[in-house]
Amino acid sequence: STSGKSSERLGFSSFLRAVLPPETAASSDAMAMRLSRRLLSLPAIKDFAQYEAIKTSKAPIMVGFYTGHFSLASKMYMEQFEAMSKSYPKAAFYTCDVDDAPLAAYDAEVAEVPSVVIQPLGLKPDGSYYDKTDMVVVAPELAQFDQVISRAKAALDGIEVIDDEAERQPWQFDPSTGTTLPPHK
Repeated sequence: STSGKSSERLGFSSFLRAVLPPETAASSDAMAMRLSRRLLSLPAIKDFAQYEAIKTSKAPIMVGFYTGHFSLASKMYMEQFEAMSKSYPKAAFYTCDVDDAPLAAYDAEVAEVPSVVIQPLGLKPDGSYYDKTDMVVVAPELAQFDQVISRAKAALDGIEVIDDEAERQPWQFDPSTGTTLPPHK
């Protein structure tokens, strides 16, 4: 039998060829190559500063896909989120692992993964500014993970943002909630 130590000495592909039948090993080798070439096209938030920087960007809406390295559903629906991002070129799409940037997840009020958080940043149609109360958190209800992306798309389609030419100011820490709020205009 092959032990775990032999897999450390051999490369992964060599290990697979050693333990799997030839036809399976060949297809696994090809799959390993495909997976290694797949690159995520969306920026991944790794700390709170990166998250805050998106709020001061020119994008009218920020849309985040909050995941967990432990979540199979997060991995399953990542490609659908990436496809959704291509439909909204003006919005700032990003991903965030809740373990990598827990303050960003807390600020976005994420309670379950995968979740999509939509925060409009520009002006409302009536001319007032969007703020934290306009944030939409789309989380799986009753473990219906397959509906998160479609519900997020519907929520995003329902938000109208007027472009604001003014330079955005950094959001301010709110000690009463432990989150951030847009600067008062």
